[in-house]
Amino acid sequence: MKKYINIFLLTVFMGYLSGCDDLEYFPIDQLSDQQVSESPELLSNITIGTYSRLREMRYVRNRQAAQEFPGDDAVWVKNSGDNRMLTYSYQHIVNSSVSTQFWQEAYYGIFSANKVIEAIDDNADEENLQLKGENIFLRAFMHFDLVRMFGRPYSQNPETNLGVMIRDNTDVSALPPRSTVKETYAFIENDLLKAADLMSISKPSIFASKEVAWGMLARLYLYMEQNEKAIEYADKVINSGKYSLLETSQFGSYFTLLPENNPETIFAIKLLETENMGKGSIGSLYHGQGGWGEMFASKTYRDLIYQNPNDERVKFIDPDYIYDEEGNKIPDPTEDVGFLLQKRDGLSQYFINKYTMEGGVQMLSSPIVMRLAEMYLIKAEAYAKTSGKETEAIEMVNIIRERAGLSGEQLFDTNDLKGYETVLDVVLDERRLELAWEGHRAMDVFRNNRPLDRSSVQPFGWSGPLLVQPTSNSIVHLIPETELALNPNLIQNPTE
Repeated sequence: MKKYINIFLLTVFMGYLSGCDDLEYFPIDQLSDQQVSESPELLSNITIGTYSRLREMRYVRNRQAAQEFPGDDAVWVKNSGDNRMLTYSYQHIVNSSVSTQFWQEAYYGIFSANKVIEAIDDNADEENLQLKGENIFLRAFMHFDLVRMFGRPYSQNPETNLGVMIRDNTDVSALPPRSTVKETYAFIENDLLKAADLMSISKPSIFASKEVAWGMLARLYLYMEQNEKAIEYADKVINSGKYSLLETSQFGSYFTLLPENNPETIFAIKLLETENMGKGSIGSLYHGQGGWGEMFASKTYRDLIYQNPNDERVKFIDPDYIYDEEGNKIPDPTEDVGFLLQKRDGLSQYFINKYTMEGGVQMLSSPIVMRLAEMYLIKAEAYAKTSGKETEAIEMVNIIRERAGLSGEQLFDTNDLKGYETVLDVVLDERRLELAWEGHRAMDVFRNNRPLDRSSVQPFGWSGPLLVQPTSNSIVHLIPETELALNPNLIQNPTE
């Protein structure tokens, strides 16, 4: 943990030397804690550095792998030596680069946030309170990501299951144990509430703001099954007037828009064009134009989305068509799209384009953390779990479906669930349709204590589980062995 000191602008004290005066000496490129704490500009610079932690590939790419790859919306067509394959196949190891890099980057970022939080008094001016609030939000956000990766869902014995170690100060000598899932969520909740209270300056969606904290609280409360609060905070975001659902005619181009210019985006991890990693980017596995193109939309997802071919969300799938000599698509009635597709290892290439072509640049993408559509779906799920609120749940679902271009018989009614057994089943499938590949699917299944059928995503040469139970030990990552060695108070997740 002491290596954190080398990352940030920290005080380096020179010891008193024999025969010297009483001055303290600093290397010319170092600043004292007091200098930093008294300079709004320096505190702002540290904050920008904390935001930068989120877009480090060690953080953002592994975040995507941990949250999305365990789902059933995409199939990885080949075996890979990349440790993300171990996340995809639920075969976790203690020295996985995914978990190790993510753990380290998250706690680096948390340490940086704590430096600013400690430097700004609660009675500071509006500008500094905004800065403090942003850092409290970032601290909460990274703890939330960590507990999703290393802790079990809140719906499963949160009082006894272990979450992650809480870091609320810059004492690098402290070796805290893992808090319980309940304690970790309570810490995140308190941070988000305080962040929302402190922030009063409107900011674009690539920075934290009061509304961003509200949105994260809505998601947190949904996970905690505090449905009234989930609805309350989702409504705060919706009624803020700051965001609007992208028009149906624009929706298919959602992820090509710059997030700060997209009226629906609540919070995104901004990557600049100069930070585009090409084949090392998040989108590389999902698309073959500029990337490796090894991960395709799964058959079960396609079966769901292509029930309504006019659904605008089909545009987030980019089939790799084969053309004849005249440049025409070749008919193939066996394909979901009705035309012949390129194949890889026998699988049709249904590329996914949510992580490429931002601003027209191949493989450039600023991952969307939250958008307004999720707030409606949070309300839908919370209503579905509240007695007597089934009609309200369906109303929220239909708002999302209408925006996707669906109408008439394509919408739901409490008297016509179109084959679904419950309203909750309707909501969860709508979440799957709307939020595919954005890091929600596996968590949505397991926090609702449902099994995940992965029989359609098994690639060649892989013998991972075909049905993952919500009680399985494999739904959480193992604590990195390097961190266990550094902190003997940490307890490993069970493996059997």
